[in-house]
Amino acid sequence: MLLTPLFPVLLGIAAAPPPQPIDSSPVTRPQSVLDIPDPIAPAVLPYLACLYDVRGLPFVLGKDRTQISFHKSNGNCTEERQRAQANAIALLQKNQASGHVEPRAYVENALSKVDEFVASLPVGQHAETSGHEPPVGVPFTLEDEVKPAYNHYEDCLKTQVSYTSLTIATIMSVFKQAMAVCWSVRASAVADAENALSQKGWDEATRARAAENTFATADQAWLEMGRQFHDSLVARMKSGHKQP
Repeated sequence: MLLTPLFPVLLGIAAAPPPQPIDSSPVTRPQSVLDIPDPIAPAVLPYLACLYDVRGLPFVLGKDRTQISFHKSNGNCTEERQRAQANAIALLQKNQASGHVEPRAYVENALSKVDEFVASLPVGQHAETSGHEPPVGVPFTLEDEVKPAYNHYEDCLKTQVSYTSLTIATIMSVFKQAMAVCWSVRASAVADAENALSQKGWDEATRARAAENTFATADQAWLEMGRQFHDSLVARMKSGHKQP
């Protein structure tokens, strides 16, 4: 199970007219990916979502395009981590999926990687720590087998944006136009993803549904990234921030 975060750091823009082109590299540069072992992903994702919330980052989208729920106690995720550990160990023991690794060590290794990954991300706008730029985008989950097909579609979207001069007024139209231009690439990627998912032994209907849901979630995350990028730049302009 992979988590695609889409977390660039915002750059400044000029506050005075005429509108200045915006550097699109914050939304087109390569992004890091967190790989959560499939056997324990259902147990670990709520903990990941909790960490994102505490850090002030956007919510995590599951395969069904809904926000992954979690429980936060006393402003931290200690209890959610304990719950994730217990549930993940139970899943491994039930399915005998940890191989030759002791289940507790297998789970702790996965949780430690989650901790390290989230700690490396920017701090969001509503987190207690201030002085950091807010991230942009919505992280979402996808099957490991689908990642190559998704990369093909994402590369097309980012290429279209990188070749276009952006201003605050045009950000959303450019993001939507990128989706329109890349529609045939998306269709091909969905077909490739459906074929790749055959490795899981799923029937045709299940593969088709999973592939389409993945790319529908990718579309949702892409447009949300555009909206957040736009809103953050507007907020910075209103606060009087200017490019050095």
